[in-house]
Amino acid sequence: MIYMEGQVHFEDLNLEYGYSCMPDRLHYFSKEENDFRMEVRKWCKDNIEPVANKIDRERNKDLAVDTVKKMKPYLNILIPEELGGLGKGVLYRAIFGEELTAFNYAIATIFGASSCLFAAPIIKYGTPEQKERYLSGIADGTKLGAIGITEPTGGSDAIGGMNLRAKRDGDYYILNGEKCFITNGSYADYITLYAVTNDQVRRHQGISAFIFETDTPGFEVLKDYTYMGRRGMPNSHLRFTNCKVPVENLLHKENEGVEVLMFGLDGERTFTASQYLGLARSAFEVAYKYAHRREQFGKTIYEFEGISFKLSEMFMDLELNRIAIAQIARMLDEGHYCRASVAAVKAKISDAAVNITKEAVQVVGGLGYSEEYPVERFYRDAKIGQISAGSAEIMRFLISREMIRMWGK
Repeated sequence: MIYMEGQVHFEDLNLEYGYSCMPDRLHYFSKEENDFRMEVRKWCKDNIEPVANKIDRERNKDLAVDTVKKMKPYLNILIPEELGGLGKGVLYRAIFGEELTAFNYAIATIFGASSCLFAAPIIKYGTPEQKERYLSGIADGTKLGAIGITEPTGGSDAIGGMNLRAKRDGDYYILNGEKCFITNGSYADYITLYAVTNDQVRRHQGISAFIFETDTPGFEVLKDYTYMGRRGMPNSHLRFTNCKVPVENLLHKENEGVEVLMFGLDGERTFTASQYLGLARSAFEVAYKYAHRREQFGKTIYEFEGISFKLSEMFMDLELNRIAIAQIARMLDEGHYCRASVAAVKAKISDAAVNITKEAVQVVGGLGYSEEYPVERFYRDAKIGQISAGSAEIMRFLISREMIRMWGK
């Protein structure tokens, strides 16, 4: 590779992006929480850093999924201790999400869909038999999970637009319909699946949750989507044709699947917020170190307020959002209802991540726009945060609704 005089090669920054600018110990976390962060950071450095760019450049789903399955010390992060898991709550999950995504967003999303979104409803609502059968494989890395909500007819209105039908026939439910944008869909062994079981009532009263095994006859992966970011993450369009699901795979109660679906949404969105934080943190790290090494007009570009103020704005967004995420996670772990706060931080950090990664590209300049630096990957990855797990617009709608609930009209 040939570089013109004055250019700063990424390797010349002598950094491990996403890890060294942030202190090892943060005063608003306990010693145990900080120790957990550093333990995870080391695991990610040893196991994810060497393959992160390869996964992105090659859109290598096999490598991404295999890396997640090797994450055995953490795949059981939510599973209760009595079931052999770590039994950690929302805060630890948020710490984990930030550290993991600082290395690779695709891997973090695969993990989240399996160990959090698939497992959490079973932990809460599953029978002892369901927990034993379906959580053990997730925890030891032999199985991969997914969650099946979105359909071609439903996006932000996922419940109202749901049309996958599950009709009771003796000891089975017969499923017919489609799901789309399902993370892990083409690789999953199990899916926590939502379907209409009573179409004579409002959707909120006629949806049920099922644990679906993907080796069931009639299950078909129509395609995997190709995305601008989170490359290496399998995300699929699925079809179910006369799929027979045993009655014992009903999760919770018939027609009460919306309760299962709504459970954990605040925890999920806190986890996704932590992912945007980790992604933006890595972009900041690269831009900060680059600005102290790149010289123009006889001094480093950091000495120009046009650059240092950009980095100050990035730091403000990172620091304030991290504090907010930590506090909200603690509130959720204590059982408090804080949906408006969750929606606020999810929307704010997703917007901030897009801006921080964009400005990181600007600071690094021409090389930032190239694949020589990882900031172009971070920028591509960031956009999905304003769309997935509830769009930025839906978060604002939720906040407006919660304000009326709290204060009236």
